[in-house]
Amino acid sequence: MRIYIRRREEEKIRKIKGWTLIYGRRKTGKTTLVKNNLKIDFYTLIADSNNAIIPEDRIMKIDEVLKEVKSIISKGGTAVIDEFQRLPEVYWSVISSWPREGILVLVASSYGIVNKLFDRNSPLLGLFLPLDIGIISYEDVLTQLKDPILSTLYRDPWIIPFIDNYQEFVTKVKEISLISKGLIGEVFKEEERQLTDIYYRTLLLLGEGIWKTSEIAGIIQPKGGESTISSMVNKLVKIGLVQKIPTLSRENYYKVYSPPLSLALYAEAKYAVSELDIKVSELPIGREVQFSVGELLAKYFNGVLYYSPKEDIDVVIMKKKKPVWAFEVKMGEISREEAKEAIKRMSRVAEKVGLISLKEKPEDYGDLSIGPKELLEIAEEVHKRGESDSL
Repeated sequence: MRIYIRRREEEKIRKIKGWTLIYGRRKTGKTTLVKNNLKIDFYTLIADSNNAIIPEDRIMKIDEVLKEVKSIISKGGTAVIDEFQRLPEVYWSVISSWPREGILVLVASSYGIVNKLFDRNSPLLGLFLPLDIGIISYEDVLTQLKDPILSTLYRDPWIIPFIDNYQEFVTKVKEISLISKGLIGEVFKEEERQLTDIYYRTLLLLGEGIWKTSEIAGIIQPKGGESTISSMVNKLVKIGLVQKIPTLSRENYYKVYSPPLSLALYAEAKYAVSELDIKVSELPIGREVQFSVGELLAKYFNGVLYYSPKEDIDVVIMKKKKPVWAFEVKMGEISREEAKEAIKRMSRVAEKVGLISLKEKPEDYGDLSIGPKELLEIAEEVHKRGESDSL
């Protein structure tokens, strides 16, 4: 049975009162959110430059569909145009002349559409408010599943129908790797880019945990060297595939944003799972949990998430450019020796230090000890804040 994860963006969609552009990377749940939380009088999905699909799988010409959309909003109704990035721009001027009596929601699987639609020369400039839909926040998933590891994977909704637990993900990683490459290809297609070999090799190396653009450039050796890789990585950040996290050494740490995509790319880079009949026993799930927990704690302490690879500190929370908290995150138990060594190391950097274990609450060696129960309580608190913010 497929699980539906409730998320904070639902309230934002229910409160839409004007023309809105909902955008984000493919397969982050935008269409599901809209259909479940908006009273829609007419829904259409743009199939290509000439055709659109309406309910009951009927195909209509775009001209006819747009006439219907105009009629609905002229009467004060609500209409949704999904995969709007596929609509030829010649129709944008047509839409700009429509009466704004009703609600028009555009859904786009593209970040590039934002720049186009809000460009100073766009006929739609000033008519729509943007709403970004990314992967699901960790606290929204954790408060419902109560499982800190599965919650990390379920942050990206496309993986939910395929697995029920982390071990099943590992078992199916070959199939998931193939799906992942297809999904990445779809993202590039919607962004009107080509998934070149350099882009894909860069993503594989990021999935493997190689985060410095200089190291990636040294391995791939593209024309233009590190500047080429830096430019490409920043484009990957802009289209929602890569996350940029600042570090204490003033470098940026880059990682594949989606936990399941990151793990699938790791498996492909390390074991070539899509080509070889190889059994994978373990994946670096701890790295994905670390950053999801870090995002949660940054919200909880109203700070900014940093990482410190040089000092080997998993999570650093900054406020006003000052490190106020540092945390060690472990999947299993933290021994007395590990705890003391971590506290000593983190105390050199931050005012307060904490220990986190997904198995059991650590001993109180630092300023804060967090086990599974405490992590869930923190998630519930952050989740409540998110709900109140959207009211």
